Amino acid sequence: MNAPTQAATLDLGAMMEASLDSIPDAPDFSNPPAGEYRLLCKEAKIDKYETKKEPGIEKQRLKILYAVSQTIQLASDKEPPVPDGSMFSETFQATEEGLSYFKKRIREVMNASDLTGVSLGEMMNSVKGTTFQARITIRTTK
Repeated sequence: MNAPTQAATLDLGAMMEASLDSIPDAPDFSNPPAGEYRLLCKEAKIDKYETKKEPGIEKQRLKILYAVSQTIQLASDKEPPVPDGSMFSETFQATEEGLSYFKKRIREVMNASDLTGVSLGEMMNSVKGTTFQARITIRTTK
């Protein structure tokens, strides 16, 4: 299915007796274990949300949505490979420090040495559809 077809509103009432065989299963969201992966950047967007502490107050952050294209090698043999298509996200606070980390991540994903003169919108648009190799590490602290 292409993107416009996937986003089209369906007449669910007319589908009550129809099989869903032609509808693909949605990918799982998971936190991949430590290892080497080939990733696809599906989307970079401004994410709006509310907190339980401050209901009714809309906040913003930057969010990058990734899909695992391939598990290359896991750090531990005890972990099963992550199914291709599995998704996870990374968020960045809407602060100067958060933007600094976001800019760094975009530079790494795009394998760019310099982003001088590139706007936030251009960064978000240009990273969509980019595939890249990444090492995921997990640190635990007490």
